[in-house]
Amino acid sequence: MSPTDTPVRERARIPGAAARAIRFLPYDVRLRREITHRRLAISLVRRCLRVVSLHLMDGLLLAGVVLFLTGMDARSATARPYTPAIVAIILLSLNALSAYDPGDGRRDRKRLFSGVVLALLILACLVAFPPVLPLGHDFLAWLGALGFVALAIGRKAADLAVRQVYARGIGLRRAVIVGSLDEAGRTLLGIRDDRNVDQFVVGHVTPAEADPTALGTLDDLPRLVEEHGVQEVLVASALSSHEMDRVTGTCFDRGIALLVVPSVVGSTQFLAESTRIGGCAVLRLHPARLELPALLIKRGVDVVLAGLALLLLSPVIALLAGAIKLDSPGPVFFKQKRVGLGGRFFVMWKFRSMEAGAEHREKDLAHLNIYSERGTFKVKDDPRVTRMGRVLRRTSLDELPQLLNVLLGDMSIVGPRPALIGDIDRYQPHHFDRLTVMPGITGPWQVSGRNLITDFETIVQMESAYIRDWSLLLDLKIMVRTVGVVVSGEGAY
Repeated sequence: MSPTDTPVRERARIPGAAARAIRFLPYDVRLRREITHRRLAISLVRRCLRVVSLHLMDGLLLAGVVLFLTGMDARSATARPYTPAIVAIILLSLNALSAYDPGDGRRDRKRLFSGVVLALLILACLVAFPPVLPLGHDFLAWLGALGFVALAIGRKAADLAVRQVYARGIGLRRAVIVGSLDEAGRTLLGIRDDRNVDQFVVGHVTPAEADPTALGTLDDLPRLVEEHGVQEVLVASALSSHEMDRVTGTCFDRGIALLVVPSVVGSTQFLAESTRIGGCAVLRLHPARLELPALLIKRGVDVVLAGLALLLLSPVIALLAGAIKLDSPGPVFFKQKRVGLGGRFFVMWKFRSMEAGAEHREKDLAHLNIYSERGTFKVKDDPRVTRMGRVLRRTSLDELPQLLNVLLGDMSIVGPRPALIGDIDRYQPHHFDRLTVMPGITGPWQVSGRNLITDFETIVQMESAYIRDWSLLLDLKIMVRTVGVVVSGEGAY
């Protein structure tokens, strides 16, 4: 048997032949695993340091505000031992509103304000039901005002300090963009729109042929990430499955963060959710809507306010019920099936403002509908409305029973108006955005003119903007504006 016929196992025992027969890896596998774990650990430590430092800074500022207020007078001094509990409640409220999320989340003053308001509501409940904390109303008011100012100033100071650190090249993450020159340019514009971003883009890599302005092609990516100490790779181009496998292999083997920029970058009309279809990782795009923490907060505020309103307004409700019964024959309440969250049917309650059986005459009055486009129905000077009904509609008191719908979980205090079942069949696809949140007693349409706005597309645009830009502060603004609209009677008939 000739040397060339020697089995591989036997040749492996021969030092000279082994060097020629075995191709040694260009790196030690154990070293590569150590580098990967180290990079992942550094990323985790950076994130923890950011969140912990913000909590410490906010905690110290809030504690300073509480101690300052408790030192102002003897009545507030009794609250000093509860300083840790007060600070903890405010920090938990800020966490519930994602005020410690990366990027704009931790710099959003609306989230800070909403978090402080939520904490004040919790503290007010602890003061009243039952009296757990010895806090006065003046103390809570000053705590909210000074606490928000202190938090806002603290976040601004932290941003300025971080910006100065990044401007000196300290703490930046080195990144490479995979894409053409145009795609890399668009991604850079998006990144540099935020002056607090902690990325330094060393260059871009083209998916196919070489570009004079590029660092290289995908074939060069393993070498380039090592030479430049890259910690993140941003894919800004549509890659084939083979090319994406090469990029993911390069990043995952080295513990490098891999980010994919959607091709529709720059659009704000959707939210992206990472998910899987079988073995395929994808981004699911869906209309902007309230996420779980926001839903919980909104629901909690709805229950508290609706419960208090029903309790305080129960004498008024009883008087109105008697007046309706005396004014015209028929039931006190009007119940109608409406379409709510996710297209679910529910029974909406109102004080009856029309004569009994008025809904059967709707077809006869269809030609008087003030809405020229399909989507809703309303008649000015409706002959079916009773004398008491005109008063109820003018003052919007006919909506009071819907507070019960709020407690039952069918409606919210603020939101799009609940749709009529007959209107859904005429909806266009974009109209269904209204059904992605719970309908409300009041909302953006009601405080912007109500029945004076007869273009259904304009109403849908208002409600879609409300869903997309929701915050607790926005709900409070709409509630305050609702009071003014009710007093003036604007657009009510």
